Amino acid sequence: TDGEPTSHLEANGEVYFNYPPAPLTVAYSVRELENSGRLGAQTTFFRLGEDPGLARFIDSMAKRVGGTVVAPEVDDLGAAVVGSYLGSRQGYGYGSSGFDGMFGGGRGSWAD
Repeated sequence: TDGEPTSHLEANGEVYFNYPPAPLTVAYSVRELENSGRLGAQTTFFRLGEDPGLARFIDSMAKRVGGTVVAPEVDDLGAAVVGSYLGSRQGYGYGSSGFDGMFGGGRGSWAD
C-alpha cells in the first residue's frame, strides 16, 4: 500500500472518503483483512515510502494475519510483486537466493 485506508463503501453503496482515515474505515479494513485470513488468503503488504506511521500501520496489519511486509525500492516494485507471488507457490520470495538473478532482489528488503 502507499498509504492507510481512506475509503470504504457505505451500506447504500456510496463511497465514503476521508483523510486522515476515519476510525470506521480502518475498522472495516481490519475486518476484511481478518475475513480474508480466515479464508486462507496469504497476504503480502508492499510498503512504499519510509513514513514511520505507515510502517507501524502496515506491520500491525501483517501481524494480524501472519502476513509478510516487503519494502522494495521503487525501481524494484515489479520484481518484488512477481517474486512474492512466485515465492508463495515455490517456497521462495523476493530477495531470496532463488530469485536473485531472475528478479533482482537485493536493493529492497523484507521487513520484519
